[in-house]
Amino acid sequence: MNFIEKSLCFCLFFVVIVFSQKAFASPDTIHVRAHENVDMVWFESYDETVEFPIEDKSFHKVWMHVTLGCASGGCSDWDYTVNLHLLTDDGEEFELGRLITPYGGFMRVGSNGFNNNWTHRYLYDVTDFVKLFSDETTIRAFYSGWSAGFSISIDFYFIEGVPEREVLAIKNIVHGSHNYSDAATYNNVHTPPVSLMTPEDTREARLRYLPSGHAFDNNVFCAEFCPRRYFLKVDGQQVGTGMIWKDDCGLNPLYPQGGTWVYDRANWCPGEAVPLHIYELGDMLVAGEEHTFDLDLEVFSWSGTQTPVYTTAFQVVYYGERNIVRDVELVDIIAPSTHEDFTRFNPICAQPVIRIKNNGLETSNEVKIEYGFPDGFSCTYTWSGELEFGEYADIELPALRWSQMDSENPLFFAEIMEVNGQADEVAYNNYKSTDFELPVLFPDFFVLNMRTNSRSQDFKYGIYNEDGSAIFERIPNSSNALFSDTLELEPGCYFFEIWDEQGFGLNDWPTGQGNGSVEFRRILTGNIFTGLRSIPRDFGTRYRINFTIGYSLEDEPDRGGCGFPVSATSLEPIDYEIKIYPNPAKDHLHISIDQHTDLYAIRLFGLDGRMLDNQENLIGTEFLYRLPAKLQSGFYILEVKTSAGFHYEKVFIE
Repeated sequence: MNFIEKSLCFCLFFVVIVFSQKAFASPDTIHVRAHENVDMVWFESYDETVEFPIEDKSFHKVWMHVTLGCASGGCSDWDYTVNLHLLTDDGEEFELGRLITPYGGFMRVGSNGFNNNWTHRYLYDVTDFVKLFSDETTIRAFYSGWSAGFSISIDFYFIEGVPEREVLAIKNIVHGSHNYSDAATYNNVHTPPVSLMTPEDTREARLRYLPSGHAFDNNVFCAEFCPRRYFLKVDGQQVGTGMIWKDDCGLNPLYPQGGTWVYDRANWCPGEAVPLHIYELGDMLVAGEEHTFDLDLEVFSWSGTQTPVYTTAFQVVYYGERNIVRDVELVDIIAPSTHEDFTRFNPICAQPVIRIKNNGLETSNEVKIEYGFPDGFSCTYTWSGELEFGEYADIELPALRWSQMDSENPLFFAEIMEVNGQADEVAYNNYKSTDFELPVLFPDFFVLNMRTNSRSQDFKYGIYNEDGSAIFERIPNSSNALFSDTLELEPGCYFFEIWDEQGFGLNDWPTGQGNGSVEFRRILTGNIFTGLRSIPRDFGTRYRINFTIGYSLEDEPDRGGCGFPVSATSLEPIDYEIKIYPNPAKDHLHISIDQHTDLYAIRLFGLDGRMLDNQENLIGTEFLYRLPAKLQSGFYILEVKTSAGFHYEKVFIE
């Protein structure tokens, strides 16, 4: 039996208007607000008793949307844990999600671009807890801080519809914070084996494991700054293992912060949601029988003044039958976007990036996506891969014609059109749109200055074209030195990127590495320069600037359609018979393929890659293709999509 582990960080953007997308029917949605700008200023629980009018209704999805901001008196300087709980009628706590506040000293007026109106959004899928919401339910935000403070708003969205699979029950296995004094005490006393009866009608189950490690004043810096392995077992059989560790804090989207925000930690980073680890058990649990669950941590010893502490929510969820076979969700538009979770990727001038997730029983091997500008220019792209239930994929879409945007109100959309060549069973989660900003316009002639700190060997930086090919690259070989390069670039889309191997940026004050800097300077005349752009020193692991040369993005020269990759010199033969005639042609082309192949679609492109015509949903093996009117005489590329693949042919139009 295979056990699938998925580590999820639900800190993605959630747009309420997603429920009223385009022309397809939108599901009814119940919105309930639990907390509204509640100031959390001391170590305590902030409870709200909430009425959820959801009786006798079926829900496809339940989301918890959390907005964190500064308290009325300003933000706290420290990173504190916020546990988000639901309390049942008998007082049992179920942890819905967890986040760690940022080092909030930077969120004050005039500091690093922040002010006290700062907010950050977090999204949690809480569908597994749907059976616990009732007419009156207590929602708790527990704040572990000893100083003021942060504000919190909590909203729930119940989306009516057929669930992916019916939730029968959810049960706690381990809940709360426990000291790791020694391995035997932790594994046998704090997290002993727990036996639970499996509900009748159970067909599948999953384990939810939400750990975070805290405290570090000891010889091994545990539990906050030490990676340790966990082991999840059912009836003595190991079904999951992994590290209580998050190794990308230097890429935190919420930056810069005060404190040591760049340091990797035990499954958390300051200002982020704590990632949830999910293990699908399939049909391992037998309905009506008892099964034993156990959590153990690896054995380690320590000495010092602070005992390592692990905060844990370990739960089992029981499900009935699967209801949906084919459902790929468009989770997010990563770029272009203005959402605060994606600041490190934006603005862009090249390929859009989206994130999808398979929510259906069927493996997704092919996903057709339309994308572009609402009520304007759009492209289609078919992603191929292997996406199992519950898995995510980030897709880089071919570049599109940015000049077709509405520059006064830049909007981008993406929509899933088909999955495995068929309609998606759940339509409402196929479409998203987002506003976006344009990248900076640089002069074609400028100076790039890099002043290293005391660890020059950790850095690499360069300028790259939109395909990622290096135009200029440098690994500085001297510390506390100035490297100055004069660059002249052709018109186009580029990006500058700098990496720090340690992930500390250019001013890591705890290690005393000193300050470095990166500055772009415009050349006015001779030896006279003026500042063009500088980057923040406290960037963590990587910093990127996308920019254009020679044109603003809204005035991008027409370089073709949707990143069409085929040129007249890259046509490849195909292994089935296809005839396209006459060639040269005047007003039509006759397309004939063998009897074992079906014709699906035809697209016509200019040699510059611009798409001139698109005809889809074709049926049969013979087709008379009427050429678009007013084509200039010359060579063109004809793309023929069949059940056997793609065929490209160079044709001459008289």
